[in-house]
Amino acid sequence: MNLRYLLILLLISFGIAAQGQVLHTVPAGSSGLHYGVDETSGSVYEWWVEGGEIVTFSNNRIVVDWGTVSGIYEIKVVETNIYGCTGDTVYTYVEVTSYLDYNPFPETVEICEGEIYVFDAGEGYVSYLWNDDPDQINQTFATDRPGTYWVQVVNEDGLIGRDTVELIVNPLPEVDLGEDTEICRDESIQLDAGGDGDIYNWSTGDATRTITVPGTDAPVEVWVEVTTNEGCSASDTIFIDLCEPVITLNIPNVFTPNDDGFNDTWIIRDENGEEISVEYPNAVVEVFNRWGERVFTSQPGYPEPWDGRYRGRPLPMDSYHYVVRLNDGSKIEITGTVTIVR
Repeated sequence: MNLRYLLILLLISFGIAAQGQVLHTVPAGSSGLHYGVDETSGSVYEWWVEGGEIVTFSNNRIVVDWGTVSGIYEIKVVETNIYGCTGDTVYTYVEVTSYLDYNPFPETVEICEGEIYVFDAGEGYVSYLWNDDPDQINQTFATDRPGTYWVQVVNEDGLIGRDTVELIVNPLPEVDLGEDTEICRDESIQLDAGGDGDIYNWSTGDATRTITVPGTDAPVEVWVEVTTNEGCSASDTIFIDLCEPVITLNIPNVFTPNDDGFNDTWIIRDENGEEISVEYPNAVVEVFNRWGERVFTSQPGYPEPWDGRYRGRPLPMDSYHYVVRLNDGSKIEITGTVTIVR
């Protein structure tokens, strides 16, 4: 059967090319490529290959090692049948290129603001060139700036490979819980982690954009980590202290325990004129003499005002130091001096 009737096609693993067309493109220096035609019993096939070497011949099929010089080269084959008749020459072309099949990078790479990405062009090349910069000639290239980057490599056979990649730098979410602050026990504060995130992770265990911190939790340190859909994270911390409420007590600085029925006890009242036990039932009052000896300690709420005695005996005229602890959950201590006049 004449080759003209074999669809005049060369069959290889890369595809099918018609008579006189470029069959495929191969990198210069490629080896072990198979080419062939359908075989007719008893026929003999003669091959010619430009720009390459036939390293294996098996009648209707050959294996070719291509050279390192780029160009478009012809492959020809002629069939002589069992009767000694020679058919037409069937030919096709193969393009040998000096460029490697080289694509180590995806089309895009994404990082987060503040990160540095290291591009790696791969091992085994004799030279590297990044972005046409003569100072960037290493296997790797590091940057934190968005843009399009390319690398060119050359292997030991002088073949060139080149690839391009775009680096996208995603912004970090803006997270600002505000300055450290304080709230009173009967107050609360709302914290807002901002709208840039997709995932919110609070130290309180919450996972919402906003949370409310009651004054009963203060003092407390609260932090939040916010993560975007691109996986970029930022965090912030705020310290919330418990406020010191303004306490106004009516504390006399003098009393006269002389049993005349007037001002004989040291009565402490709140800002509403009520005895201290009404507003502060856990308050404790302590009194000390000038040498630091404690001469009086009240029961919680100060139910029995001090009468100027210590262990049942009247104390002398003098000034005495006092401490009032409210014991209302705050750390407030009210101090001052009171004078006994007889």
